[in-house]
Amino acid sequence: MYENILYEKVGKIGWITINRPSFLNALNKQTISELNQVLGTVSLDEEIGVVCITGSGDKAFVAGADIKEFAEYTVSQGGELAASGQEKLFNLLENLSKPTIAVINGFALGGGLELAMACHFRIAAENAKFGQPEVNLGLIPGIGGTQRLKRSAGKYNANYLCMTGEIISAQQAHNIGVVSVVLKAEEFKEGAMKILKSISEKPLSSLVEIKRLINKDASLKDERQTFYKLLDGENKYIGIKSFFEKTKPEWK
Repeated sequence: MYENILYEKVGKIGWITINRPSFLNALNKQTISELNQVLGTVSLDEEIGVVCITGSGDKAFVAGADIKEFAEYTVSQGGELAASGQEKLFNLLENLSKPTIAVINGFALGGGLELAMACHFRIAAENAKFGQPEVNLGLIPGIGGTQRLKRSAGKYNANYLCMTGEIISAQQAHNIGVVSVVLKAEEFKEGAMKILKSISEKPLSSLVEIKRLINKDASLKDERQTFYKLLDGENKYIGIKSFFEKTKPEWK
């Protein structure tokens, strides 16, 4: 069904793998289109509680955009690609109703870091590398890099990474807030799966609201009203009953 990505359901986890290892999983038009399709499918699957995006092999998550493809683009073609990518993939990923998590197993550079930043948080192997090196090509990050990076790392760190084009380690990325968790390479897949499984077993009604409130920088009033709404929800009674009976909740 797909040429450049792999998709499988692992329990309640929708596991999406960008599968272009000979190109270090670089993003091209077809890959963006296929990711758009699979995210549409995942968003409608009621069995899926959390969505993971990762890269195939152990060298790269996504090493950037496919430079060969856009090297000869005109201004209008480049603008169309950036706008299409933003709408079909990056914004879709950021606003998906279910939690989206980037599992970063190698280079996350340029468009790869922008893709990871569109997810709700990031898990990285200790050998992963991060950077926005577009300045070295006479360009800037064009699909949300300056803005999403600023939200996580702060404007001074975002300025530094975008202006220098420097590639930093997973630990450095963690220190500035780009990465939430850094795992040892030998424990990476198992550790990432443990985190994903834990989240997938939480009530989707709560996960959706947490994501919405944090993503939109909601007001305290909005948060309070959402809390009140969930107080009257069925999952609250399931959770409290499970807590006292020390049983595993079966969320609605």
